[in-house]
Amino acid sequence: MSKAKKAPIDLSQEQDGWVSRSELKRQADDYHALGRTIMALADSQRKMIPMSEDLRHAVELANRIRHTKEGFRRQMQFVAKVLRNSDVDEIRLSLTQFDKRDKRSDLESKKLEKQRDRLINMGDVAINDFLEQYPDADRQKLRQLVRQASKELKDEKPAKAAKELFKYIKELKQA
Repeated sequence: MSKAKKAPIDLSQEQDGWVSRSELKRQADDYHALGRTIMALADSQRKMIPMSEDLRHAVELANRIRHTKEGFRRQMQFVAKVLRNSDVDEIRLSLTQFDKRDKRSDLESKKLEKQRDRLINMGDVAINDFLEQYPDADRQKLRQLVRQASKELKDEKPAKAAKELFKYIKELKQA
């Protein structure tokens, strides 16, 4: 019994335009995922994405028929087909801009929460430091909100005053 030796595959002889079926499936899945990402956006965000009218209409129709399983599946395939013929690089770039904006706002919210918690926990010392940074702040309102928030914290009540304090700090930082 002799084993037949397989000739090594010469990659230089393969055609440049050839793409494997696995790669085609990966691309199709990628277009489906991109379509679902676009569909998950709010209408105001979706309007900011540079896409063709065909793609915009396909996504809007998919949103309207979301409750029908088979129709939605077919429409999503159509969205992926339209995406194949679109400039996806621009779409991806605008989606990353949204992600960056969301991460930036999350970071700012965390900073504001730390500031609020510091005010509640440290009391007058933190209030005086805060007023040095923001001299336009109303001392009486700030002290009142801090006292109410710390009392709510001690009594284990809902954090209504803490939320108001967060809003007030946010307004001051934006001004």
